[in-house]
Amino acid sequence: MAPIYALLVVKDPTLRSEWCAVLEKNGRLHLTACALAEEALGLLQKQPFQIFYTDLKLNDGCGVDLVRQVKQRCPAIYPLMGSSGGSAQDVIAAMQAGAVDFIIDPWQTELIETAIEKAVGDLSKQPGAATSGWKPGPAFLTQDEALGKILTMAKKVAPSTATILVSGESGTGKELLASFIHTHSNRAAEPYVALNCAALPEQLAESELFGHEKGSFTGAISRKVGKFEGAARGTLVLDEITEMALPLQAKLLRALQEREIVRLGSNRPIPIQARVIAISNRDLKQAVHNGELREDLFYRLNVIPLTIPPLRQRKNDIPLLAGHFLTRISEQNAAAMRRISEAAMEQLLQQSWPGNVRQLENAIARAVLLGSGETLLPAHLMLDDVAADPGQRVFAGVGTTVREMEKELIYNTLSAVNDNRTHAAKMLGISIRTLRNKLSEYRTACITPAL
Repeated sequence: MAPIYALLVVKDPTLRSEWCAVLEKNGRLHLTACALAEEALGLLQKQPFQIFYTDLKLNDGCGVDLVRQVKQRCPAIYPLMGSSGGSAQDVIAAMQAGAVDFIIDPWQTELIETAIEKAVGDLSKQPGAATSGWKPGPAFLTQDEALGKILTMAKKVAPSTATILVSGESGTGKELLASFIHTHSNRAAEPYVALNCAALPEQLAESELFGHEKGSFTGAISRKVGKFEGAARGTLVLDEITEMALPLQAKLLRALQEREIVRLGSNRPIPIQARVIAISNRDLKQAVHNGELREDLFYRLNVIPLTIPPLRQRKNDIPLLAGHFLTRISEQNAAAMRRISEAAMEQLLQQSWPGNVRQLENAIARAVLLGSGETLLPAHLMLDDVAADPGQRVFAGVGTTVREMEKELIYNTLSAVNDNRTHAAKMLGISIRTLRNKLSEYRTACITPAL
């Protein structure tokens, strides 16, 4: 019969030793024991376990939170929890988190013996239970020293409650870093809620963020829970923060300062516990200077600033990322392409990648889908639309005004992405709202771009 692997997280060293001595009598059980939640999570990532026990109270965390996080990452695991001082509410919380059983007096070793024997019996009825393992969270593929330091800092601050500001050019992986922080925090088992501030109609933005009561405005036919409440004790990500209207910025500032919100149509404050991560692809100090971002909100958000360097500043990541994308995209599409020729790699390394990692991934995907054979060749890349250095492009002749060059750049970019405004805005490094305003301005002036 296949062995059963069990991980015990027991704070008391005497009880831990006693349990191991008793449970090892079961020949099928392979036991691993530790005292800390952090240590347990590390062990779970290295090897699969089928049974997991944790004390309710640990020196570095709460057993309920630990069980919730483990169940999220190891759905097939059999969780147990125990405490000699647990209340009825603790038992209920443990069951809600996913625990199958609660040992009310761990010092009575026959209780843990019975619980483990039942777990072994239940697992024996589940084919393939011994193969259940940790589902990895988001990870950065990098060998760049500068980005490595950013990731180290992100891991260090992840367990804190501090507000984090993630900045960087479009396509560098800001959303991935926000998710990375959430995964490495003690909130990983809690909700992860993301809100794109640029995509919010101004009249609905406050309702989306803070919620509303029934009848608070026309169309409010029922109570709505906003993103702050929906994030609960988890993480709330505010993307494109500079696109939030100034009146709403003032209310966001108050929410962050007071740690409470008020739904539209209500006067009752609601405490909030979510950690906020703000994201922007713009220079926020310049946005403050332009009057687009409140200065006091900037300082409230800029507690822990993390800036992701663009891909052109970490060329050594291009082979690593290109190889990863090639393997994944080929497997997803049952394609034979598995390697990149030296000439093709040289082309990739020569590009400036204004769209960064996202643009590199799209280029590899296009090569896999439209190319053939086992090797990605230069002809498969079709990089004519990706200039070596945007600063070396000439969009118009001498005598052309800056305004005309701007229009030409915007229209050429829209043409290159088949009029997809979202993609064009990201490539241009501006918001969708700014792009819409520019296009409206051109139409009003009835000026035809120089093509």
